Amino acid sequence: MTRTSIVCLLSTLVLGCKQTVTKPDPQTEKDLEVCKKTLDEKNKLVQALQDENARLMRGGSAPGEIVVVIEGGNFTVRPGQPGEVRPVDDKVAAQASKEFIDVVQRSKGSIQKCYEQALKKNTGLQQHAVTLTVSASFTNQGAYQNSSFSATQPLGDQFDSCMKTVASKWQLPANSPAMTFKTQVSLTPS
Repeated sequence: MTRTSIVCLLSTLVLGCKQTVTKPDPQTEKDLEVCKKTLDEKNKLVQALQDENARLMRGGSAPGEIVVVIEGGNFTVRPGQPGEVRPVDDKVAAQASKEFIDVVQRSKGSIQKCYEQALKKNTGLQQHAVTLTVSASFTNQGAYQNSSFSATQPLGDQFDSCMKTVASKWQLPANSPAMTFKTQVSLTPS
């Protein structure tokens, strides 16, 4: 044994064995936390969509309620219950749909602010455009009743709360029939 080997052996015996302690990278921990939150939001969104699908499969619209689905400027009117005769003229539905789209477009700035707040909470959203499906119900006096929102990327509870506040201010003309409207809004980081 060489003299250096003996010194190393003695210093190891005297000082004791050192154990290497590894610490996770702080950025990896942050990324993991964001991933967990995104997964939770995705699971909530999946559950909300499953609940909405089950409600629709049961014929979940209220008696006499008219559902208008607006896609790319075209609309589809669906009576509230299976076998029910369409209780509204297509011209009336088209006019109400146009008014709803106008209400949503006037709120685009507020919707974008809700989205920007969600981006601050989840920077991973900045890499994707998000399509938001907006569903809102109104009484036959044009008063807002309720709304729901689903997005292609989970935006979080704060976004949903912000959107509920925006939608609660929506109003259609007083002569509008009771309807539920569904349309899509594209959101992109500014």
